[in-house]
Amino acid sequence: MIKHLINGKHVESKEVFETINPATGKVIAEVASGGQQEVDAAVAAAKAAFPNWSTMEVKKRSQIMHKVGELITKHVPEIAEMETNDCGQVIGQTLNALIPRSAHNFHYFAELASHMHGETYDSDTGHLNYTLQKPVGVCALISPWNVPFMTATWKTGPCLALGNTAVMKMSELSPMTVTRLGELLLEAGVPDGVFNIVHGYGQQAGEPLVSHPDVRAISFTGSTATGNHIITQAGLKKYSMELGGKSPFIIFDDADYERALDAAIFMIFSNNGQRCTAGSRILVQNTIYEKFVADYVDRASKLIVGDPLDPNTIIGPLISKAHYNKVTSYIEAGQKEGARLVLGGGTPQVADKFKGGFWVEPTVFADVDNKMSIAQDEIFGPVPCIIPFKTEEEALQIANDTPYGLSSYLWTENTGRVLRLGKAIDAGMTFVNSQNVRDLRQPFGGTKGSGVGREGNHYSYEVFCEVKNVAISYGNHRIPRWGV
Repeated sequence: MIKHLINGKHVESKEVFETINPATGKVIAEVASGGQQEVDAAVAAAKAAFPNWSTMEVKKRSQIMHKVGELITKHVPEIAEMETNDCGQVIGQTLNALIPRSAHNFHYFAELASHMHGETYDSDTGHLNYTLQKPVGVCALISPWNVPFMTATWKTGPCLALGNTAVMKMSELSPMTVTRLGELLLEAGVPDGVFNIVHGYGQQAGEPLVSHPDVRAISFTGSTATGNHIITQAGLKKYSMELGGKSPFIIFDDADYERALDAAIFMIFSNNGQRCTAGSRILVQNTIYEKFVADYVDRASKLIVGDPLDPNTIIGPLISKAHYNKVTSYIEAGQKEGARLVLGGGTPQVADKFKGGFWVEPTVFADVDNKMSIAQDEIFGPVPCIIPFKTEEEALQIANDTPYGLSSYLWTENTGRVLRLGKAIDAGMTFVNSQNVRDLRQPFGGTKGSGVGREGNHYSYEVFCEVKNVAISYGNHRIPRWGV
């Protein structure tokens, strides 16, 4: 039984739900299903813990955060296997990349907290002004199912390091590893109530959490539709919304062809295609288009699909039956819309023990029109769309013709083109001659339907801190004397 974590204690609920191993379709564990009662208790615990945690010496708080990072590193193999079983991410990713990165989230923000500073300036009014970054208070952290542990730490690290307290709700599809995170936080010395977990469904647990009057900020990663719903329900709070994406991956004929091909494969098939920054729309200049399609299909056809605990596996299962149905419906739609199916489209051959899992072949569409639903909607699976273009102007028009604006990728050796398109592509991030490579100093976030706010480095202050100005008079500024 996976329980809530409230005020440092594991807490049960009357209701439970099951978490499923997506590779097998079998139940892993029962999970406590919370609602208003559990949310109220968790928020109350976080609110009570806030005064002492927020005023703790920064050096001591940072030491605790570093200890969390050390404990995560110590338990990487255990957490990686748990994550793989819970959400289907292949062990090669969880063990070698995602969980180790999670430890760095705590180390980085532990250092950032010890170097926070504001501004000091004289004003013509005869005042010395200085600014403070103050923690906001109780934060709601809502994390997705695709990379659950890493995203949970990406939110928890800055939230706690900057002096806030938190209530976290994970997706009901991947609730296991966050409980381990809560235990490690307590082991590291985080006081009871500073970090709380309420498991459950969005309507029963998520909505009471985001709309709670004592919650001051919300950091949410998930779908655009859910993000919009949260904002309408939660009211006046601080928000960081990292939502959907349909990122353009633009390859010009002067690009380093082999490196571009490598990155184009990686940016849609890693994380089983279930990543918000996926380069899911691959725009290829017409002069190299047919060669690229042939080479891309040849490479994608060799990707190993199967046991996510096998270190050689590249692609594992989709997260759930419902998501499998969504992805396969888009594969059907793409064929009906007239896109050319050049690879996959069906169910891969897997071992008998995985027959009950949620599997889809690496599937590639070519000759895609950007107006098609497979090019406009976030499929969130291993289903890239290859789109031809002729000119730089056409590539830019296609790249920006989407309701999303999270990430983008540009492959060219033309410096002027890099500068022009780097500025003109409507997305929060553009990676030039590179796959998505995260550095915690980067601002992470998107435009349009991909969300609001940025996190990473001091950009995390936007959601987890309030800026306060203090104006001190030198004693001689003019004050009107009324009623004398």
